[in-house]
Amino acid sequence: MKPTLAQGTTGSVSKVVDATMTVPYVRGDYASFATMPRVLATAALVGFIEAACMETLVPHLEEGEVSLGTVIDVTHSAASPVGATLRAEVEVTKVEPRSVSFSLTVLDDEDVISMGTHTRAVVSRSRFDQKVDAKRERLGL
Repeated sequence: MKPTLAQGTTGSVSKVVDATMTVPYVRGDYASFATMPRVLATAALVGFIEAACMETLVPHLEEGEVSLGTVIDVTHSAASPVGATLRAEVEVTKVEPRSVSFSLTVLDDEDVISMGTHTRAVVSRSRFDQKVDAKRERLGL
C-alpha cells in the first residue's frame, strides 16, 4: 500500500438500482426469495459498499496488490426500488499495514438506506491466488 492513503481519505460512487440487484434476482432459486418485492437486496447493497471502498483504495495500492473484504457491519433500513439512484459515501477511518477500515453511508433518492463500517485487507494478488489454488488442490476441486 502506498503512503498516500491516510485517515480521512474519502470516496463516493453512484449506481442506479436495476433488476439484477433485486431480492428475487439475487436468489430466485429459493422460493422465499423468488416471491419477495423487487427492491434492492441486502446482498447487492453489500456488493455496492464493497465496490465503493475498493474504488477508493485503487489509487493507493501498489502494483500487484488487491483489497479483500474481511469485516462488514451495516444496516439496511429502507427499501430502494428499481430505478432509484444509490450513492455510497465512504471515509477511511484507520490505516494499518495490511488493512483499511471505513465508515460509510448509503443514500437513495429519498432516504439514508445504510450506515456502518467495512474493513478490507490489502494483499498480494499472486500470493492470494497461490493459496486459493493450494486449497482447491487439497479439496480435490
